[in-house]
Formats: sequence, C-alpha cells, structure tokens
Amino acid sequence: MFRIPKEKSYTQEELIKKTRKIKLLDKKSSQAKLHKTALVGKELFLNTEEGKIRVLVYNLENPKKLPLFVNIHGRGFLLGSPEMDDPYMMNVAINANVKIINIDYSLSPEAIFPQALNECYSVVKYAQNHPEEFGIDPENITVGGHSAGGNLSASICLKNSETKELNIKCLILDYPPLDIYTDPYLKPRGKGFVARFFLSPKIARIFNSCYCNNKEERKNSLVSPVYAEKDQLKTFPPTLILTAGKDSLCTEAENFRDKLIEVGVKIKHKCFKFSEHGFTLNNKKSDAIEGWQMMIEHIKNNIK
Repeated sequence: MFRIPKEKSYTQEELIKKTRKIKLLDKKSSQAKLHKTALVGKELFLNTEEGKIRVLVYNLENPKKLPLFVNIHGRGFLLGSPEMDDPYMMNVAINANVKIINIDYSLSPEAIFPQALNECYSVVKYAQNHPEEFGIDPENITVGGHSAGGNLSASICLKNSETKELNIKCLILDYPPLDIYTDPYLKPRGKGFVARFFLSPKIARIFNSCYCNNKEERKNSLVSPVYAEKDQLKTFPPTLILTAGKDSLCTEAENFRDKLIEVGVKIKHKCFKFSEHGFTLNNKKSDAIEGWQMMIEHIKNNIK
C-alpha cells in the first residue's frame, strides 16, 4: 500500500526560496514558449482600491457599449500571466460580442491569500464603476477563469455574496481547484500509466502552501469554495463548469456543481473525459475548441 509522505511546514521565506527554481524552469518550459508571441491585448494599468493593477484589454476600440468579460488566468496561483490566455481572447470578444479585461494579479508566495482575490475583485469593481472608460454595460458582467483563475472567479462571487456590490450575470469555472484544504495525495490520481497525466500531488502541496500557508485557513470558503455555505451559494449567477477526466481536480469541481444545483443555481457542465488539466490552452485540439465555444455560448445565453 502506498504511504502518503508527511506534509511539511514551511515559512513564507522558505517557500519563496523553494519556488525560485520552479519559476525559473517554468520560464524555459515548452508551454511558456508556446504563448511567447506578440500580444493581441492592449496593456493598461488600473488604479483600483488594491493599488495599480496591470491588465490586458480587448475589443475596447469597438464604439458600441457592450457587456464585459473579466478573464482570470491559471497555473496554481504561483505561475502564469494574462499572456497565457491572450491568444484566445479576441475569439471570445468577437463571437460573444463582449469587451474583455484579462487580469495580471500578484502571484504567490510573495503575495499570499487574500491578495490575488482582492486584486481580482477590485478590477471587476473598478470596471463596473467606470463603464465609460471601457465602453461597457455595467449591468452585464461575466467573470471566468482557468485553473487557479477559476478558484478566484468563484471566490469573487462568494465575496460578492456578502458585499452585494457587483453585477455578475454569469460565471465560468474552467477545471478549477476548489478544495485547497484536502491533501492533494488524497485526491484522485488515476492508476498505472494513466497516473502520469494527473497533477503531481507533491507540486500541488507546494502550490497550496504558497497561496495559503495556514492549513486551517485553507478551509475558508474564499480559499476553498467547495466549503461555502448554502446561503452564499444561492447568490451565484448561472455557472458553466468544465472539468477534465484526467485531472485530480475533477471531483471537487463536480462536488461544487452539485452544491450549486442543490440551491437552485442554473448550471451547465461538461466533463471532457479523456482530457488533462489545462486542456483549453491549446486551440488546435478539438476538446479545447469545444471548451472555448461552450464559454462563448454561456456568455451569450446569459447576458442581455
């Protein structure tokens, strides 16, 4: 029987030192090179309540007042940038007939919970309060994200269940990690050869610790949305959830789906059974094309 390695405890300083190599290797990775092209989005810096935040924007030159889609990138709260999703944004902007803000939030472990969440929330709030700056309809806002960005998107809605400040008309959760509390070694990992396609629990532990280094605090619903109360979930807008069959995060996202259905939230869900975590970041594959099309249709079907 496989013995689960004991989970180590790190100080933030130790995590910063430990993740330097991960970040360096990531910059040299094939995935980083795949998205190292000329940017389509225009770079802006927004003076939000959380300070100056960099974003990439799309379709702002369109003279019409349009709905807004706020996109939040993934990669474990530790890596990634809005440039990752840049190649896909104009497809969404044109076909969903929206303008887009793609957020460059602060990364862990230098920025720990709730900094990234507060930054993303503040960008949505800023855009809603300055509609003339973007040429948007402040009553028609969609928020969505991929992987860690899905976690942040769900957490924005949870935070808004208390503040009631944002007009979020629909939500997109693309293979999101929604349970940061449960040890990654206890999550589904497949068997035999198939296991190699799943997220590494060793790395996932580090990602979780970097984002929230207090084990008990990880059960906070703003860190792990799957632990949200029914009253919080009742406030959610229509939600699209995409999951991947070869992904350790699939089960927790589907558990979250069930909780939303239980309180009456309108849900659209599809599990791409043979896909891996991050599958939508490849617009040449049929599952990615279908996933992005589902996002576009979800936006179109839930905004005025």
